[in-house]
Amino acid sequence: MKRIVLACLLGAAMPAVAQTARFEVRACGGANEWPPSSYYLRRSGQPTDEVAGFSPDVLAAALEGSRFKPGAVLLPFARCIAQARAGADVQIVMAAFHNPQRAEDFLYSEPYLTLKPRAYFLAQHWPKGLALRSLDDLAGHRLCGLNGISYAHLGPAAQKIYTGAPDYTALVRMLQSGRCDAFVESEEVINGFRLLGMPALSGSLLASAAVPDVPPLQAHFIVSRQYPQAQALLDAIDSGLQRLRREHRLAPMLQRHQAN
Repeated sequence: MKRIVLACLLGAAMPAVAQTARFEVRACGGANEWPPSSYYLRRSGQPTDEVAGFSPDVLAAALEGSRFKPGAVLLPFARCIAQARAGADVQIVMAAFHNPQRAEDFLYSEPYLTLKPRAYFLAQHWPKGLALRSLDDLAGHRLCGLNGISYAHLGPAAQKIYTGAPDYTALVRMLQSGRCDAFVESEEVINGFRLLGMPALSGSLLASAAVPDVPPLQAHFIVSRQYPQAQALLDAIDSGLQRLRREHRLAPMLQRHQAN
């Protein structure tokens, strides 16, 4: 009789155990690094295999106490999107901008990272700065940009950007060689690279100006619709983001990944 009672008690407990089971999920960012969102942790100035950044920090904090246990990996961005779209090995893309086509394959979280675009130029070439009152003024300058990056948010200036640079060091070299006057990037990204000690972006070589008529860009976590727990995962992320905002934790977390 005691064995029957014990078996019944264990059987009754099993659904509760199942309900508290945790699901491991993986988020990806671009392997070419995009601080402050995600990058490789440095030790003695050298990158390691350990992923760091504002996005993995926020994701881990948002999912505290939930059924989901997150990890992060950096991949070539096209592969990041493809694997996350499938939803098997990777389920989340970090710091994604809204895209109507992409929304067919992904669920979007609330925005958690705000990026403010600025025009960067050589201080010695423009000692009085760039006078930018409108996007038409920006379009009047020779602009360069990164290969494969969309600059659609810059309106008419986007059509005139030479997107031939593979990285930020190459962008600065193009400024120095006179091939272009400026490039546009978010100040948070530049400050992130300065935190990592990138020589081309550090020091007083570059000056910057605010880009007019462009609102701050909003970045989201996006979750694959193919992942069976997609809606539950998205709900947990959004609930966690709301909690982090109430507790005023997001700004201090971002500051840890920015140069002073």
